[in-house]
Amino acid sequence: MRKFVVATMLCGLAACSAGEDVPIANKAVARFHMMLDAGQNAQIYGDSAPEMKTAASEAKLTTLLAAVHRKLGTVTKAEQTGWNDQINTGGHFVTLNYTTTYARGEAAETFVYKITDGKAQLAGYNVNSDALIVN
Repeated sequence: MRKFVVATMLCGLAACSAGEDVPIANKAVARFHMMLDAGQNAQIYGDSAPEMKTAASEAKLTTLLAAVHRKLGTVTKAEQTGWNDQINTGGHFVTLNYTTTYARGEAAETFVYKITDGKAQLAGYNVNSDALIVN
């Protein structure tokens, strides 16, 4: 009986295809960049997952996003360079790494999206760019 339970669990895990929610998160990144370019920083915060709202206040996140847009300009190209699809006790999260070209420089961006019912909510954001610290 025990072997049957283990085999059933393994079949259930195999049915969940790793990475199947990456396209949902990629669409969310495209939307993030569009909203960033449009200055919709408060909307980005408002649409974020509870994890983001716990990690950063609206004032902190919107100030960061405004600085990114002010210093780097508009997005001209965004290329995904890596991903991780993880389900744990906190939920289902997709992490995407991007190399993004802005009008005034390049940035390495990491997005963490919480996936719930096929929808992506921003749970984490990190940006690194020399253009953010120069001038």
